[in-house]
Amino acid sequence: MAHVIAVSNQKGGVGKTTTVVNLAAFCALAGLKTLVIDSDPQGNASSVLGGTVTGQGSIYSQAQPVPCVQSGLSVVPAGADLLDQEAVLLRSPHGRFILRQLVAPLRDAFDVIFIDCPPNLAQLSTNALLAADHLVIPLQSEYFALEGLSHLLAYVEILRDEAEATIDLRGILLTMFDPGYPLAYQVEQEIRQHFAERAFRSVIPRDVALAAAPSHGKTILDYDPLSRGGIAYLSAAQELIHGFKR
Repeated sequence: MAHVIAVSNQKGGVGKTTTVVNLAAFCALAGLKTLVIDSDPQGNASSVLGGTVTGQGSIYSQAQPVPCVQSGLSVVPAGADLLDQEAVLLRSPHGRFILRQLVAPLRDAFDVIFIDCPPNLAQLSTNALLAADHLVIPLQSEYFALEGLSHLLAYVEILRDEAEATIDLRGILLTMFDPGYPLAYQVEQEIRQHFAERAFRSVIPRDVALAAAPSHGKTILDYDPLSRGGIAYLSAAQELIHGFKR
């Protein structure tokens, strides 16, 4: 049975999709059969993983996994219909649980499934949180990011109470860490103080290679694996995989 991981943060520009595609790439490199479900209408994960298929809809339209160039890695692209799915799911009496039903038959075919969520807490993100076993939160190393974190965690608690969500916080991953920005260390200290082992030891730095890789349609593994960002995501993936074995 696959580990299903929602990668979510309602704040945009925190490295969410970057985290999804690079953790997925390193999980596949480690020999895990890995799937990325692109549930963000922007479709950036699909673009990086080469999963933009003409005429194919999203997972909500029964789209099937498409093998990527990298062995062991597949993607279900965002699909042109994904923008319309918010309204469809909202009208459905059980709309919050549709993705859980669609993911269920994929669990036996993969070891790990990542769900890339849009930067909000609307229906697509809610579906991902209810379909997933684990939550990874990329968190930009800035003070105001802490406010968004509290809102997301509070929403997860609401889903546990109202919809019997079983998702657990797998980890908070600090991204875009700038050692020249003193407040970044303060944010890191607060995260480690409050979340202890639920904060990744690995920290993702600001790195030109991480910013450039998507423009070439590549993960950091394919673009520059020995860059600071590449080594950091390798370390984060190792932590994630080690957590599966506990």
